Amino acid sequence: MPARIYETGPTRQILLYRQKIVDNPATDSKETAIRSPLLRLRLRWYAVSTARLLLRRWQAVTLIAGVLASANASAFGNLDTLARPLLTLLTPGHGAAWRIGYLLAVQAVAGAWAAMQREQIAGGPFMAFAGSLPFTPRQRRDADLAVLMLADSPLLLIAASALGLTAGRGAPAAHDVLLCDVALLALVAQQAVLERRPGAWAGVAAGAVLAGACFGTSLDLAANLCVGAAAALALAVPPRPRAPRRARRNIAHGSSPLTIGRHRGAALHISLAILLRERRGETIAKALTASAVTAAAIGLVFVFERDTRSFPTILLADGAIALTFSGLFRGLHMAHRASTGYVGALPLAAGWWRPFDLAAVLAAALPFLAAPAAFACAIGAARPTVALAALVSNAVLLCALRPFQLFSDRHAVVLATVLAGCWTAATIACLL
Repeated sequence: MPARIYETGPTRQILLYRQKIVDNPATDSKETAIRSPLLRLRLRWYAVSTARLLLRRWQAVTLIAGVLASANASAFGNLDTLARPLLTLLTPGHGAAWRIGYLLAVQAVAGAWAAMQREQIAGGPFMAFAGSLPFTPRQRRDADLAVLMLADSPLLLIAASALGLTAGRGAPAAHDVLLCDVALLALVAQQAVLERRPGAWAGVAAGAVLAGACFGTSLDLAANLCVGAAAALALAVPPRPRAPRRARRNIAHGSSPLTIGRHRGAALHISLAILLRERRGETIAKALTASAVTAAAIGLVFVFERDTRSFPTILLADGAIALTFSGLFRGLHMAHRASTGYVGALPLAAGWWRPFDLAAVLAAALPFLAAPAAFACAIGAARPTVALAALVSNAVLLCALRPFQLFSDRHAVVLATVLAGCWTAATIACLL
């Protein structure tokens, strides 16, 4: 490929800076000069690649604040509601085991938040080229943290609100330090997700255990300071480069991964690999959301005293779970479209991936769809045949949501939500 293709746009600036470093000895001023375009281009890539999604997140925050303000809530009350997920940690009525579990859950949510947008935060295709430039691990880590702070801006608003409220209420210093520790541990967890370092999660878990176990004791301030210092050190120390991994050869002798007509399992393996490897963060986020919906539905069932009145709640939960997992169809479709330049040369029918995408998403969603229905059957809220009919109905709903998720970028969520609501209402009317 001609070299002139790479000599336009932001890449040309990087090439010029690289040439300057080759021709001249490295100094602090030159390192600062090349670091500046790296950070600027990384921030620009994140803004361009996910600006609409970030705008929607801030719109959600503004909408929630507006709804609370319309309900005659004060500004202090709005901040208290916004910071409630973190202020719950400071409630003295909970035990150490609950607080440790809650801290671990907060770190898991933070990791999922970064995993969902890992490609955008990590720099995308630009960083594949920048990997050949003489950037130090410290410079790369600084750029990652800067972009990560921008991606975490809605979450940092929650942390800032919690810190402001605890400081205004005259809370002990250990509470303020604990909230800072939560933010630092979340950054460490997210950095581990971006750099694919699962070993760092052991340190995050140890920090959560220490902070949760010492809360309310005479050692809480000292323990929180130790956890915060360790987390800050983990962010400040650049990671050591890892040795390249050997490519694994899992393809059997004489077989081809794209012989769709003879080995349909290989085609299904492609769809599953997209969900579990290329879009792993999104899949985990969908699973966590479905788990939260299931837990909320089970809690409401106990409110209804576990009788037949609770079955519509189960059906609503199944509809919400189907709507949640239907978002995976868009990522699968985009991945297949991106590979058409290669796969299009093979003797395959148009849209050969559609049934395998349906099977992959159904396989991921069925355990979560079956859990509420099985619970309703176990407590006697529904007969086994009715619970099975509800499961089949929601499985069909998940398949029916696929074209609505691919219909339009702007209206996909609205159309899919309307279909899921109408389908769930019809299911409730038919089964009750």
